[in-house]
Amino acid sequence: MVCRQRTDAPDGWSLWMDAQGKVHFQVACAGEWQEVCSPEGLPLRQWSRLTALFRSGSGLYLAIDGKQVGKLPLELPSVNQESYDVWIGRTPVTVPSFYENKSIPIYSSFDGTVDELNITEGRDAYSRILKEKFVRPAAPGTDVAGFEERVLPSGPDKLAFGSWYIPLRYYPVFDHRWRSQLPDVVVGFGEEQPWKVVFWKGISYAPCFVTEKGNWMCNEFLERSKVTGWGCPESMSDKHADFSSVRILENTPARTVVVWRNLPVGVNQKIPYQSEESQWGDCSDETYIFYPDGTGVRRMDVWSSNLTRWYEWCQSLQVLHPSQRPEDVLDASRIMSVAAMDGRSAEYGWDFEGKARQDEPALKGANIQVTYLKSEWNPYLILEDGPGLNEKGENGPRIDRYAGHWSEFSLFPWRNHWPVCQDYIIGRYACQPDAASHTYTATQYNAPHSLEGNKMTKLMLCGCTRGDAASLLPLAKSWLRAPKMSLNGTEVPYDVTQRAYIVKNSGEAACSKASGTIRVEASAESPVEGLCLIFAGVGEAPASIKVDGKEFTTGKAGIHQAWDGPSLILWLPVSATSPIEIQLGE
Repeated sequence: MVCRQRTDAPDGWSLWMDAQGKVHFQVACAGEWQEVCSPEGLPLRQWSRLTALFRSGSGLYLAIDGKQVGKLPLELPSVNQESYDVWIGRTPVTVPSFYENKSIPIYSSFDGTVDELNITEGRDAYSRILKEKFVRPAAPGTDVAGFEERVLPSGPDKLAFGSWYIPLRYYPVFDHRWRSQLPDVVVGFGEEQPWKVVFWKGISYAPCFVTEKGNWMCNEFLERSKVTGWGCPESMSDKHADFSSVRILENTPARTVVVWRNLPVGVNQKIPYQSEESQWGDCSDETYIFYPDGTGVRRMDVWSSNLTRWYEWCQSLQVLHPSQRPEDVLDASRIMSVAAMDGRSAEYGWDFEGKARQDEPALKGANIQVTYLKSEWNPYLILEDGPGLNEKGENGPRIDRYAGHWSEFSLFPWRNHWPVCQDYIIGRYACQPDAASHTYTATQYNAPHSLEGNKMTKLMLCGCTRGDAASLLPLAKSWLRAPKMSLNGTEVPYDVTQRAYIVKNSGEAACSKASGTIRVEASAESPVEGLCLIFAGVGEAPASIKVDGKEFTTGKAGIHQAWDGPSLILWLPVSATSPIEIQLGE
């Protein structure tokens, strides 16, 4: 991208590339632009030699790698450029983005390498250059400076179970922009579960599930109505992570807890429903509680002065590396499977062929979904299915799937204004895999877990699985239809927001040590698929654990220290569809 022109009037000349990689050579005199354009785009991550000629009284000429690809006969006189500035690698003025986002002009820069830039006069220079044989220095994927393949960072493989502060690096120019040295957070699940959850500042810390194939997916975040002027307020518009932060709250062998705080903002950084008097506006805390079996509870707490207006919190967003197209991650014949709590299930592909873009409900009452990412392990979600109005004004859970014709460059929706993009733009369709991008295949709705005053809580279970949605029905029942539990004959309350039974150190169920007999009334409709027991005020693990009289050695124990005292957390990888008895020894 090279141009020489005045910033107060469109006179001069310009050599630049558009969003498809096509090369344009323009010349203007007295405000009238003339142009020649290459028929094809330049290859990604390769050297190309561009040669452009303006010959007064003759026309415009353009060549790539020594071959002429464009010519425009033109009797334009010479252009006076004595007082014009030369701009290299960026536009001198703000210009509209391509494909959708034309209402917010931005400065556009060239992301690449420029070498041996020559601007010269002379009638023979163009023909001489075309006669020189062009040899491309190296093939893509080699160590040529500036041509490295960019991969969204997810930290080291084979991370032990737990949450880890890790500084994630993308590529030097991107990393050097950030005005923060705080590390990111990565959750690992051990060698037997080779997938991760990544909270990275390049995506404003929105949690993403990364499969063993390196394919990414995000379950979205709080999104509000277009009340701030520039698009929907959401963390997707928080380009610099100014309104997002992530912290590890708990990290023991039994479980790990991460909280992501974010304010939904427009790209103009305005917060929705912000009080003129108090300045408080919408904010969201998303707490993720992960257990060693790879299952996570997602709890989103939203504070707002207007919880009756439209919002969205859950959508299947496939995040793509540079060089990836949606087709590299999604198989149109098998996009997702869903299941309902009564055992019904279905599988769907991208099958609205020939129709305009649209969405429609999947299986009625479905609250379980697996999204297939051409991986062995694929992301799943389980919505809380309690009664009450969901975001669509209907009762209970609902999953809508997308299909149809969305893009002229892909079978799927394909946009690159998020992630990573630093431009303050609302939305932009992608046409080349030259940058990180995303697509989307489904949106999920369910009733709030609770709604009290200006606070709303939403719940779901999430993780990765090698099965389909129907195979997750026992897990869903164990969470949403948890069996009753008693300790020494006293009932122990179950907390669905933690997927845990809470033994308090006060009242009738007081327990100063983790000891006694636990009975779990498991059944086919209220099964056990992993047990978490939290003993408040207890700072020591039991000496032994027996399940139905047999020694149990695969459990995990952790002590969480807090200002009000310790808590013992026990994780027992138990599965049962009939009553079991657990003996905790001293």
